Amino acid sequence: MEKAHLYEALFLVNHGIDEGIRGVKRLKRSPKLFMEAYHKSMAGLERRRSIINLQFMLEMRKLEKDDESRFEEEFNVWLSDEPLTNNEICQLMRGVERERKFEGKPPLVQFLSQSKHQKKTPRKTEGVHSSRNANGSPVPTLAVKSAEPEDAHA
Repeated sequence: MEKAHLYEALFLVNHGIDEGIRGVKRLKRSPKLFMEAYHKSMAGLERRRSIINLQFMLEMRKLEKDDESRFEEEFNVWLSDEPLTNNEICQLMRGVERERKFEGKPPLVQFLSQSKHQKKTPRKTEGVHSSRNANGSPVPTLAVKSAEPEDAHA
């Protein structure tokens, strides 16, 4: 799809040259125009058209060959019976993200830098519910006095 605009541009160039040729043919009807000028104009326009088309097709051929080899590699990876490794998955996702960045779209996946890959050890949190003091000794529980007298149960 990304090459479609290039083919459209080539179509517009060829269309413009066709319009130029129609204009030259209309000028041919003029009695004051010499045949030599007419033929030179027609040949010049057709020559320019052929140069532009040839250069465009040669460049597109290079792009198509590059894409063919890249697609062949990706196709072989997907046909394999072996599951993809983490590195292969990351490589494919990086390719997708590069394409999205090139197209100006926001990323779907954000990769962490190597420094953030290292696992952090969880910190011990001393909270309200801890049963130990900062020095490691157990916290004594406070005795709660009942509102009832002790001899009331006897």
